[in-house]
Amino acid sequence: MTRKANIFILDDEPNIVEVILARLEVMGFGARGFTRAANALQALKEDDCSVLLTDLKMPDMDGMEVLKRAKEIDPEVEVILFTAYGSIEGAVEAMKQGAHDYLVKPFEAIELMAKIESAIEKRELKQRVKYLEQEVERHIDHHIYAESPSMKKVMALARQVGKSDATVLVLGESGTGKELIAKMLHMESSRRDKKFVIMDCGATPSTLIEAELFGYAKGAFTGAMRDKRGIIEEADTGTLFLDEIGNISSEMQTRLLRVLETGQFRAVGQVDQKQVDIRVIAATNADLRQKVKDGTFREDLYYRLKVITIELPPLRDRKEDIIGLARVFLTAYCNKTGKQISGLTKEVIDMLMAHQWPGNIRELKNVIESAVVLSKDDIITPEVILLSDMDDDEDEDVTAMDESELNPLEVQEKNMVVQALKKANWVQKDAADILGISRRVMHYKVKKFNIQPEKKLA
Repeated sequence: MTRKANIFILDDEPNIVEVILARLEVMGFGARGFTRAANALQALKEDDCSVLLTDLKMPDMDGMEVLKRAKEIDPEVEVILFTAYGSIEGAVEAMKQGAHDYLVKPFEAIELMAKIESAIEKRELKQRVKYLEQEVERHIDHHIYAESPSMKKVMALARQVGKSDATVLVLGESGTGKELIAKMLHMESSRRDKKFVIMDCGATPSTLIEAELFGYAKGAFTGAMRDKRGIIEEADTGTLFLDEIGNISSEMQTRLLRVLETGQFRAVGQVDQKQVDIRVIAATNADLRQKVKDGTFREDLYYRLKVITIELPPLRDRKEDIIGLARVFLTAYCNKTGKQISGLTKEVIDMLMAHQWPGNIRELKNVIESAVVLSKDDIITPEVILLSDMDDDEDEDVTAMDESELNPLEVQEKNMVVQALKKANWVQKDAADILGISRRVMHYKVKKFNIQPEKKLA
């Protein structure tokens, strides 16, 4: 195993707890001992635990109830029960209820260690299967459609690069599918059966990036109640995807460069270095070369990231892909909603082809989703296609429209914008992401439709 797991021991006899604790600590496991079930269950809520060792017969709560409650708190925790010879029948019943195994008192240390190792391997296998199932589902659900020459060239390069362990920098506007390409690179690599871990440097506050990336030790700062593994350690032996890499601070750039060069890092509040084996894929919609010139991005990190560069074209430059993507999304959302919609009218196809798609594929995906939701016909018609009526370069000067001035299509569009704003707690940036449009377009629509945030009742 790549790391020692955390083990909890619960028994109403303190001497048994102390003996097992000592044995586990010698073996290098993290271990905590308890003589009361309530304390052990509370700790399970607060700390990561791979295996819970519990006595079957205890005065405050029997092992069967502990098993039931532990599985409710953490379904993935493996439980091993201690039992006296005369209570084996109860231990067998516990296994039917989800316990991993049982030990008959008195037991040998070697037998205890064997059952703990078995439980840990089972837990890790279940986590591995769960992860792979999620990856397969994501791989099926997210299509990379390539009929245009520019996108076919990107795909060919991605397949070639994916087989290596080289660091890759993926460039492109927001919504062009940078994360999907990163996932494709991972699935094409020898690390495909390992983890693909995402760090969104754009959405994570700068004050939290260090703790999220590198992890921290208990007591490292106020609120650090226990050790926490960082995203870098979580990605060990797999792929780390750093989205919006251009947003990290100069200090984080320095620390990240060390990880890329040596594979070593130190968690916040810890002295010892840790070693990881990860492949890094980074992405940004920023002009890193300009940031290097401005002195806001380290030149050595820039060149360390761009061993291979893949640049994704915006959707407006890959017109051949628009209708194919629209049909892929149409099929996906029909399956999701249970609607029977056969396709798109010629008028809709013309609308989609003429649009400039400032939000790129994300915008197209959301336009088709809203069309499926709104459609009452067996084919998508222009009335349910809600397109932004300006791109990022248009003037924002607009006069607000009264409700009476809106046509039916504009009323539907306003409702979609209002629903997105409500879902995003009236944060325009988040609402724009939901709809797949730019913040500038969202600001324009809020002004155009004179949308006011709802006041919360006291």
